This record gives sequence, C-alpha cells and structure tokens, in this order.
Amino acid sequence: MVKKGDAMYCDACGLVVVVDEECGCAETELICCGELMVPKKPATKRKKKVLSKTKVKAIAKKTRAKTKK
Repeated sequence: MVKKGDAMYCDACGLVVVVDEECGCAETELICCGELMVPKKPATKRKKKVLSKTKVKAIAKKTRAKTKK
C-alpha cells in the first residue's frame, strides 16, 4: 500500500511519481518502460560538521596569517 506523499521511481528512465491521494487499493503496481516502478528512498540529510571554539580560532588564525603575506 502506498500513502500520500510516497514516491515511486523508474530505474530505466528516472521518472518519479508522487502519490497525492490514497485510493485504498490493495496493492499498487505502476509500470513504466515495461518495468515495475520501485519506491524511492527518502533523501538522507547531511550531517552538519560542528567545530569547537578552539578549532574555529585556529582556522581563523591561519587564514589571517595567509592574508597578511
């Protein structure tokens, strides 16, 4: 069963279909390019790199030294 907001992806051509309404059907099978479309995995969020205050100060010091030359 697919839910509202789910995305289906075609491996052959790259077409993405997003479900905007649930119909209540038992099994949903979409065919594109002669193949079944597969559920698209949600994009993973990148982890933000957190720097300590000492690292930030060290980086700032290095960039100031480079710009003074």
